[in-house]
Amino acid sequence: MDLQQLRYFVSVAEVENISLAAHNLRVAQSAVSRQIRLLEDELGVVLLQRAGRGIRLTDSGERLRHRASDLIRQADDIRNDIRNRGTTPSGILRVGANASLGDLVFPSLAKSYTTAYPRVRLHLVTDMTMHIQDSMRKGTLDCGIVAFPDRDPSLTVQQVASEAIHLISHRKNDLDWGPVCTVKQLASVPLLLPGLPHRERLGYERLAAAKGYTLECRMEADSLTILHDLARLGLGHLLLPATAAFKLRKDGDWTSRAVSGFQLERFLIWHAERPITEAMNGFMKILTTELAGLTKQGILK
Repeated sequence: MDLQQLRYFVSVAEVENISLAAHNLRVAQSAVSRQIRLLEDELGVVLLQRAGRGIRLTDSGERLRHRASDLIRQADDIRNDIRNRGTTPSGILRVGANASLGDLVFPSLAKSYTTAYPRVRLHLVTDMTMHIQDSMRKGTLDCGIVAFPDRDPSLTVQQVASEAIHLISHRKNDLDWGPVCTVKQLASVPLLLPGLPHRERLGYERLAAAKGYTLECRMEADSLTILHDLARLGLGHLLLPATAAFKLRKDGDWTSRAVSGFQLERFLIWHAERPITEAMNGFMKILTTELAGLTKQGILK
């Protein structure tokens, strides 16, 4: 079993089609089929089964895909780390962030980063903290910027910013409370929140509980876009960080007010056992500059 065989197998597993995998790998289909047969013979198991015009993984195939994908990523990380030492970084840098921050900072950050590191291709993802952390553990993301992270020794966590939390209402459903509201007021209105057990929802609930209040969740959605649409229909109010409030305030349809005593911290996270590459180190420096700009604007603290 060698790394090339595993690459062929993972490529087939990803697209569930040997012909398409061969095309993506730029090799003959017969070569891919032969390497997978050799892999099955060596392991003594069936990895793939035909399913219509494609294939599906057996239980053994699924297990190998997971282990092999992680091994290939580690090998690529080692190669890129050694190759890029003292040279211009290249390859792919995969970064995740909560949508509230990513939607605001990723465009300008990507522009600055591409100018400084033109040979690195950025892969940017916005998602909930729980999913970003899972991707970090699996190795499908190199680093992320999240709120309310888990206490996990496999992840290195570094605080990079703080921001207020805002109660946001559509203008048709405005509360007319002024620029700031209390936690008591917040607990009296129906809210549209991410579902449990997402870290964002747990974080908001714990902040309220620390003040002696319970939030009233009328409806749940794990998509920021859907939450916006629900609020636009007058089904409740949003509880979002200042970065998301800033973007919505540009649209005259929304009003926002800071919740007194509510604040969240943003953390940069990466896998503790994987090296910080030159590409990632450059990203961290540019991120610091971008966040400092948002602090100067009063969006972050």
